[in-house]
Amino acid sequence: MDKRVVGTLLGIVGVLLWFMPWMAFSMGDMNFHRTGSHVGGIAYVLLMSSLASAVLSWVPQPVPRIIVAALSTLLSGFFWLNAGEEAAWGLVWLCTVSGFSLLQAIERNSAERKSDPQAE
Repeated sequence: MDKRVVGTLLGIVGVLLWFMPWMAFSMGDMNFHRTGSHVGGIAYVLLMSSLASAVLSWVPQPVPRIIVAALSTLLSGFFWLNAGEEAAWGLVWLCTVSGFSLLQAIERNSAERKSDPQAE
């Protein structure tokens, strides 16, 4: 599959995981879940970075996508560390998908550097 399509799919999955449970906690007999929309504030940066990663996978320069994917990975990791044991599956998978997106962007950058000989 084309790397641009894979990058787009990873970005779309990141957007969808933003709406999934990030934290699960209970009060008595009732169970509650918090999603990215419940967190608000800086969590919207994760939503926008997943969307930007999907769009930037079609841009020839991979450096902006590396920056966006690194930001997304760091922020989702930060939320995962803050959630601790209450972290739900949506946040764990968001961090994983962001990491895969970062690795793919770095791999694409290194592949383009190898294929383009620099004129001296």
